[in-house]
Amino acid sequence: MSGFIDRSQWKSFLGEFSKRNQHRPAHVEVVGDIGAQVEAEHLPFVGIGFETKGAAEGSVEIAMGGETPADQRRLTHLISNVERIAPLFAVSGLEDGLGIEDRDGVKTLLRFETLPEIEAHVPPAQPRA
Repeated sequence: MSGFIDRSQWKSFLGEFSKRNQHRPAHVEVVGDIGAQVEAEHLPFVGIGFETKGAAEGSVEIAMGGETPADQRRLTHLISNVERIAPLFAVSGLEDGLGIEDRDGVKTLLRFETLPEIEAHVPPAQPRA
């Protein structure tokens, strides 16, 4: 990960990031000593925040889940002792997610999923006779 966000900017950066990307389909993957573990896939991104006070001080929380109360698919992922946060970008230059590293070197990757466009699957119109 490169292009780290300065710690003094984490709270405001994550708030703006959440506003820009709310409801985008995403997945969360944790990469550590035991390899890569997928925590969630195909869930709408709800938001991410940095805790500056209390028992969870220095933690980042990622919230994902259903867009309605009837949708039971939900995930809250807490990352303690965060050391670094970096935005991730797609080859096209678009915002693709975040990389978050904790004190132990464990990396959490929040990546937005690209869904195929409907138009790509619609057959071309046939000429009229």
